[in-house]
Amino acid sequence: MELIGLSDLCKNKKDMEIIGYIAAIGIGVLLGLIGGGGSILTVPVLVYLFALLPVTATTYSLFIVGVTSMVGSVSYFKKGLVNMPTAIVFGIPSIVVVYLTRRFLLPWIPSQLFSLGGFVLSKDVFLMLLFAVLMVAASYTMLKPKKENLAAEEVQQFNYPLLLM
Repeated sequence: MELIGLSDLCKNKKDMEIIGYIAAIGIGVLLGLIGGGGSILTVPVLVYLFALLPVTATTYSLFIVGVTSMVGSVSYFKKGLVNMPTAIVFGIPSIVVVYLTRRFLLPWIPSQLFSLGGFVLSKDVFLMLLFAVLMVAASYTMLKPKKENLAAEEVQQFNYPLLLM
């Protein structure tokens, strides 16, 4: 019995793009309902349905998720529901790390990491494996039982070294 992939069912690029747009809408609805990170699902859609290289897909995903997050947060910001110290503590290091990673780390990774027999681990495959591991870890944290909420009077404290790591 031969396995049939999505690319076998869609005979041309137009069909793959249509499925990609449908998947993008589904991702938007799903993430709006459960509040997950969009890039975890956006990158595979961009790679497998829009046929982009993983490095390019991660760039597009950062842009897509960043813009939609900013647009979605405007109404919460106007209502005073955004905790600005938390946004700053998480936002600024995230922007810096993304810049440093894209500028220095990604170009440093060789296009072929290693080969074993007939198997070659390329940079693109490595990035997709990394996203798969991240997706499994994120799904685990979403499915595990939640801890009790902190009391409203407790002062919010951050572990800055852990955040920077």
